[in-house]
Formats: sequence, structure tokens, C-alpha cells
Amino acid sequence: MHNVIIGVDPGSNITGYGIIKVERKFFSLLDYGIIDTSDENFRPKSLEIIFKNLSSIIEFFKPQVLSLEKAFYYRNVKSSIILGEVRGIVLLLASLYDLDIMEFNSTQVKSSIAGYGRASKTQVRFMVKRLLSINEDIPTDASDALALSLCAGFEVLGSQCFPILKV
Repeated sequence: MHNVIIGVDPGSNITGYGIIKVERKFFSLLDYGIIDTSDENFRPKSLEIIFKNLSSIIEFFKPQVLSLEKAFYYRNVKSSIILGEVRGIVLLLASLYDLDIMEFNSTQVKSSIAGYGRASKTQVRFMVKRLLSINEDIPTDASDALALSLCAGFEVLGSQCFPILKV
């Protein structure tokens, strides 16, 4: 069974990550955060920062699964290219560290976490915090990454992405 799952929400300026552990039918929060490259004007340097940070995180937590949102296309071609570069870095890391890759579209993730495929980011963040007993506010990008981790966790448990709340 895949015990540790990392979810990654690639972004042009901010990449979120969230790591959970699956234990029986429950989830434990291990870590979450963001990698902010918005101050970096040189694109290759931004990609290097993302690569090095995620490498360190993967080496420390040793996940078996990487969960990622399926690629989608923006009307803005430049945004699509930048997002594709970051996704490429993330997929390269999954290959280098021999991680299983699970990809979900946004509707699957929202249905999995909030019970509704068109849920707002606020609704998804609320449920992520509830499912993982997080009391503090968390960045949207980290919340999205944790939602991806949870969706993969539900899939691993065979629960078709329906939450199992620990009360």
C-alpha cells in the first residue's frame, strides 16, 4: 500500500505542495507549503528553485505517490507554456524518485473533497482543513496540493474519492 502521498499544484509563480500519510482508513498531515518564485525574473532559475525544493521535500518524506492535476489549456499561451515547464519539472522528479503518478482533473478533485465538482476554492479549502484537522489558515496553492493528495489517498483506499471523516 502507498503510505505517503505528495500532491503538487504547479504554478507560474507559486507551486504548492502537500504531503499526507494514509493509515488504515485515515489520513495524517505530514507537511504542506508553497515554493514562491515570483521574485525571480530569470525563468530557468525559477525552475531550478522548484526542482531543488521539491527534491529536498521528496528525499525527506519519501512518498510513494505523486498526485498532480491533469494538464489543461489556458487561452493565454504564455501561461500554458510556463505551467507546462513546471509540470515537466514535477514529472521529472516523479521519474527520478520512482514515484507512482496519479493525475486527476479539477472536477474529480472538487467532487472528491467537497462532494461537488464545481465547488469553489473556498469550499475545497474548508474541507481540506476539516479532513486533516488543520486549524490555521493555509495558502490556496498548498490547499490545492493537499486536495490532490487526499484525492489520491481516497483512490488508494478504493473509496472512489469519497471522504472518510475521522470524528
